[in-house]
Amino acid sequence: MTELSTQERFKRGAADAGRYFDFMAQFVDFKPEHAEAIRATRFIVEKHIPAIVADFYNQLLSFPATRKHFLKKDGSIDQAYLQLRMQHQATFWRRTAGAAFDEDYARFLDYVGRAHTSQGADAKIYIPQRYVTGMVGFVQQRIAAALDTELREIDPDLAFRAIRGWNALLLVLLELLSRPYGEGREAETFQAPEEIDETPVQQLALETYERSLGMARSIEYREVHVGPVADFTTRGRKVIEAEGLSIGVFLVNGRWHALQNSCLHRGGPVCQGPLEDGVLTCPWHGYQYKLETGELLLDPDAKLPRYPVEVRNAEVYLQIPVLVRDEVDIALDDLFAQAVEAAADPAAGPRLAPNEFHTADLSPGEIKLLTVNGIRAAVYNVDGIFYATQDACTHVDGPLSEGELEGAQVICPWHASCFDVKTGTVLKGPATKPLRTFVVEIDGEIGRVV
Repeated sequence: MTELSTQERFKRGAADAGRYFDFMAQFVDFKPEHAEAIRATRFIVEKHIPAIVADFYNQLLSFPATRKHFLKKDGSIDQAYLQLRMQHQATFWRRTAGAAFDEDYARFLDYVGRAHTSQGADAKIYIPQRYVTGMVGFVQQRIAAALDTELREIDPDLAFRAIRGWNALLLVLLELLSRPYGEGREAETFQAPEEIDETPVQQLALETYERSLGMARSIEYREVHVGPVADFTTRGRKVIEAEGLSIGVFLVNGRWHALQNSCLHRGGPVCQGPLEDGVLTCPWHGYQYKLETGELLLDPDAKLPRYPVEVRNAEVYLQIPVLVRDEVDIALDDLFAQAVEAAADPAAGPRLAPNEFHTADLSPGEIKLLTVNGIRAAVYNVDGIFYATQDACTHVDGPLSEGELEGAQVICPWHASCFDVKTGTVLKGPATKPLRTFVVEIDGEIGRVV
């Protein structure tokens, strides 16, 4: 197969890639002034491209999970292939530094993203999304460092604007490169953003922040009925829900205590844990608190909130402090100043359910990840016939959808366990348990795993 030039590759992506680029640019707030700052510093970035590309591939070669894609069968580095990839990388970053983000550029990004998955030209190539994310972040740091080094002393304002522009742009790039990995639970059409009145949202954010700091115009105590004293004669404690809180109330040695039933570590139900010698132990992770004060034994400055308890006529009551201030209420009618009715994209067709796929999108030898009733399932195309199993390898839950399909055999990418995708049978360990299999129904151009 003839190797495509980088410019030819620019034209090979999805037809809607340009619209998707513009959509994500709006979403991450990548603005024309950001592009202008990138363009104004292009020659500075170009100066550093050889070093950035070198660092990029040194990083890839340092980790076995990414190095394997650059090795010959004998385990040595495929230098010719490595050099070819470096050439494409350098060309791409030069093009990007020129800030010409047109249709061709967006389609090229889409093409590159697919090339990292089984949707690309070579179905055997699959780079997990985590490494794509990691390497975009790696380049982001190198470009920021280059701009800071070159401009810090002579034009710090331009350095700031250019770094900010690159940061926003690389978020857009990352989304386009990640797009082929899947749309998540629901595929989306492109809908124009709506203009909103920002004032009530800002007010609500301010209120929320001040509440988190305990800043309020006043504090009121609301009385909550816990129950009769007789409820405490056996267990000595009771957990109630009040004012959106879970609170543990205790009667120990004739004294009443009430503490918030939420461990400061991970929110565990601390008031339901063991109580010995005046010390409560959270049942989740063992964090301990003094019942008398709510103090965390590991850090006395950290305390569980406590609440006053009153007993009247053999009935127990709590006094719960409530922060009082003017409430901000946001209604959709007030929030949206201009509601734009987005027309559905007729080319998008009906949305697929989480357990459905387009048969044309899954070529022989490819694997696709779906969800069936909340369970991750891998779908395989074996010579035009579709099979499905659970995605989690029965060894240690390795993602089979990221593995390799050889005939009717799937190989786990983590520890190389092999399974027959038709029956789920283990063909090679370390896994010992078979996979759960699913039925694949074909309805016209739609496949459905049930």
